[in-house]
Amino acid sequence: MEKNYCIFGDSVTQAPYVKIGWVGLFRQFLEEKNQKDSVNIFNLGVSGNTSEDILKRFDAEASVREPTDIIFAVGINDSGYFRIPSKPVVEESKFVLNLEELIAKARKFSQDITFIGLVLGDDSILKPFPESSTGHSYTRERAKAYDRIIKEMSEKKGCRFVYIMDKLDSADFQDGLHPNEQGHRKMFEVIKKYF
Repeated sequence: MEKNYCIFGDSVTQAPYVKIGWVGLFRQFLEEKNQKDSVNIFNLGVSGNTSEDILKRFDAEASVREPTDIIFAVGINDSGYFRIPSKPVVEESKFVLNLEELIAKARKFSQDITFIGLVLGDDSILKPFPESSTGHSYTRERAKAYDRIIKEMSEKKGCRFVYIMDKLDSADFQDGLHPNEQGHRKMFEVIKKYF
């Protein structure tokens, strides 16, 4: 039996800044666990992506890969704020609608849908992202609010939810936003228990 895992996400999913991220570790785990089956892992993480970006590319990406399993690891960029603190990148109400639409689109391909919860370092270790190329800032309070939305939507729609917000600590991030290799390994250790 062939299993095709499509993993949609952002820079934490893509993880070009570490030798091996959680998706790479997940690939090794599934290949070892399912030696009789063909397992294909498609890392569809794109740095900076929000739920709106993934909605735009979902149909094209999924259609060519025919996923049996779909994993979404999205939301941290949605929760960020532009330099004007009162304007989030994606408002909470819009984020809810985007998640509903992502699930509806995913159900056309698979009933096995998983959401990976958000990760973010303590506010004290977050580097000054308003001066980064994205111009976004992040706080744990906002990240936790978006994480709750993902959890509630997963429960409402019968999707798997992997909670990892409090599984990493300050030493597990290279800049407060992106987990380092140790952080990715911790993420993987939590995620693998659901598969």
